[in-house]
Amino acid sequence: MIDIESFKNFFPKSFSKKLNESIIPHSSPIVRNEIAEILHREITEFKYHPSTPRDYIIINKANYVARITPTFHPKDYFLFYFCTKILEDEIAGNYVEGTYGGWRLGNQIRFKEEGDELELLDSAPSNSYNPFLWTENWSDFQKKAFANNNSDEHKIVVKLDIANFYDNVSIDLLGKKLYLASPRNKLFYIDLLTHFLSNWNKKFQGYSKKSVGLPQDEISDSSRLLANFYLQDFDKEIKKKCDELDAKYLRYADDQLFYTKTKEDAQYLVYEASKLLSKIGLNINTGKVEYFDNPEKFNQYWAFEIFELLGDKKNKENINRGIKKYIEWKDKRISFKEHSVLRRILNQDFKLFETSSKHKVLAYLFDKEFISMMNNWSMTKVYNQLNEEDKKEFLKILDTLIEEYHFNYFHYNLIVFYEKNKIDFEKERILKRIEELKI
Repeated sequence: MIDIESFKNFFPKSFSKKLNESIIPHSSPIVRNEIAEILHREITEFKYHPSTPRDYIIINKANYVARITPTFHPKDYFLFYFCTKILEDEIAGNYVEGTYGGWRLGNQIRFKEEGDELELLDSAPSNSYNPFLWTENWSDFQKKAFANNNSDEHKIVVKLDIANFYDNVSIDLLGKKLYLASPRNKLFYIDLLTHFLSNWNKKFQGYSKKSVGLPQDEISDSSRLLANFYLQDFDKEIKKKCDELDAKYLRYADDQLFYTKTKEDAQYLVYEASKLLSKIGLNINTGKVEYFDNPEKFNQYWAFEIFELLGDKKNKENINRGIKKYIEWKDKRISFKEHSVLRRILNQDFKLFETSSKHKVLAYLFDKEFISMMNNWSMTKVYNQLNEEDKKEFLKILDTLIEEYHFNYFHYNLIVFYEKNKIDFEKERILKRIEELKI
């Protein structure tokens, strides 16, 4: 184990600030050096054991399907971050070209501030250590997806994703992969990491060790980096098969794209990917495999045209063209990434919207399901751009959702939103509802 001073240096001051961003307040202020000293002593004396999570945040993934997200005690977050960080050289390298998800944690942790330019994309978790790196990588992935799709070289695109990816990662196999990739002087840290991964979920697992699953915790970057490392061997094998067929391969986290010359080649790659993933305990989500037989269909699904129009936040003409296109596609029930587009619209200046479009946009933004999935930052973003009449309507919807909605992610964020914007509210009423929804 490294010495105490070196251990403390693993945690920048911004790390404890990031933990304090939790939508569930900590019982006491997080003192970085104090926690580091206690944790270091427990590790060196072989007394460390993860605590039961402070709470579980219940998020609506889509269609009222719950994702259970643990939020850890500070000491456990320090441990998880430290183990991932000290192994970073081994797990963040050797990635295959065209794959995204394995970028380093970074030392300086950045935050969203009022007026920040961060795009609220599906791929950028609000409590990532570095949400700006998520956005940067997602944008790069988008550009490559667009370029590959509009190349004359390929005629078919197939998109697929891994079913319940994080939940099905084998901890034992992950440990073996880490042992093979790491020097002997880091084996202790692998043991420490697998000890944490096997024992953090005692509330549901009891005292038996957890054998599968990475925590999709409130601050998710450590699991993100480990999950990407888990797929590196798969990436190499499937990329090799793509090269043999003169096909292209892209992956962002668990989402994959194959660009091929024929549908037969695309089907073969899906078949081979299924076999390779099964060897590491993973499966393709059959309901989300989709084949596109011409570039226009895929461009429309991805909404590249609309994202391009909304790219310059000062270009009023293009912004309104993008909004009209969004409304048109919604009215025609065209399948596209509509929630991602709506989040991009949310980041525009509402004052630039044409009156005829603004009312329709507000109707979509005021949709109860969309509002209930917002975090406090998004709520504030919407609220601050509304006139007084629309603000009252927005607050009225938020109020009705307190009793109607079953996902406590909304309720925790609602409290933060009210307090941040100094809005009078019945805190006890929301806390009572949160207590009713506990698992």
